[in-house]
Amino acid sequence: GGGGGGGFFNVAPQKVTKVKVPCVCLEHGKPDPTPRMKYKIVPIETLTKDKNVIEVCKMLGYGEVPQNAAQAAAWNLANGMSWQELAVKNRVELRTIGYAERFFSMQELALASRIAGEAVNRAKDAKTSPGEEPYTTGGLQAGGQ
Repeated sequence: GGGGGGGFFNVAPQKVTKVKVPCVCLEHGKPDPTPRMKYKIVPIETLTKDKNVIEVCKMLGYGEVPQNAAQAAAWNLANGMSWQELAVKNRVELRTIGYAERFFSMQELALASRIAGEAVNRAKDAKTSPGEEPYTTGGLQAGGQ
């Protein structure tokens, strides 16, 4: 909890703590994560070299954008999913009773499109601004210790 703090935290040696980390999936089609899966924090560059995707993750990590819209932007940029494909993606599907719940609302997809465009612009600016300090952002990878 607490306000801000730049995303930094300390954990004493041999101690365990719970930290809420906003995440997005960058590999559409893989099974959803479960609490039983083990993860490790790794540099995001080990998961993707796509600077546009990295910018989306930075925006989410800094609390600039909501998670669900960031997820749509990430799938669009990282996995090439069209906005139309994302619009008809179901989070819940109960075929026996004909019920379906969409993964993203139209408002979330409109915001996601703006997030993706902003990420592309920021990635371009980052390439042309060598004076800026390098940044590191983390990613979660299955199979941690």
